[in-house]
Amino acid sequence: MELLGVSWRMAALTDVGRVRVRNEDWLSYDESGGLAILADGMGGYAGGEVASRLAVSTCSQVLQAEGAGVLRECDMRRAFREANRAVFMEACMDPALRHMGTTLAALALRPDGSVLVAHVGDSRIYRLRKNILHCLTRDHSLLREQLDAGMIGSKDEAPPAWKGLLTRALGVGAEVEPELDVLALEPGDIYLLCSDGLTDMLSEEDIGEVLLALGSRPAVAAELLVELANDQGGTDNISVIVVSSREGGSLGAEVD
Repeated sequence: MELLGVSWRMAALTDVGRVRVRNEDWLSYDESGGLAILADGMGGYAGGEVASRLAVSTCSQVLQAEGAGVLRECDMRRAFREANRAVFMEACMDPALRHMGTTLAALALRPDGSVLVAHVGDSRIYRLRKNILHCLTRDHSLLREQLDAGMIGSKDEAPPAWKGLLTRALGVGAEVEPELDVLALEPGDIYLLCSDGLTDMLSEEDIGEVLLALGSRPAVAAELLVELANDQGGTDNISVIVVSSREGGSLGAEVD
């Protein structure tokens, strides 16, 4: 996709990891349309995979149906609500899928030079700009709430049982409200959508270093991020989508 006089390229990779036997992540991207969507499913045997696949496919269909126009915030909200409805109704119809749900993160590059980002759950969207990595999303999780409230000082102080406990997920209820933001694009920006299988294994400093060094080669950056997460244990499925307008790389990323 051509925006702001530069080419925006995308690459993605998903991996089962070193511990899980089933990959419950799902992703999709459309480089020419400027869309990237990622989900991390949950819900026991087969449920997580069904939830994530259904959420991504439904969200993608709704957004692509809008055509070449500038996607509005209401379009993104509708896509998330339709995806939520699809997962929720499937769970209601099949008792084996009753407790399934999923995270959902989406990014849309817009012809007016802006980017629309949305999410539910703890899959994240990052931006690397001018050597600084910034997380554009806030996890909908018990851990994040406790950190924000000052109940604990760091995630290392949290009980193991808190890991993965979401306060908002797609498909577990009849309705869901995504968090949305509209931001200005700049040439040289790199965006990353990822499941927590990446962020649980790698620090933001490590992620920033990879994007800064290899951001001009999205496929290579995606491959290295997954490889590094597996090297650190790969305790969960790992999925990434790299969206880059960078034409060269260097070292020394900072974290904001």
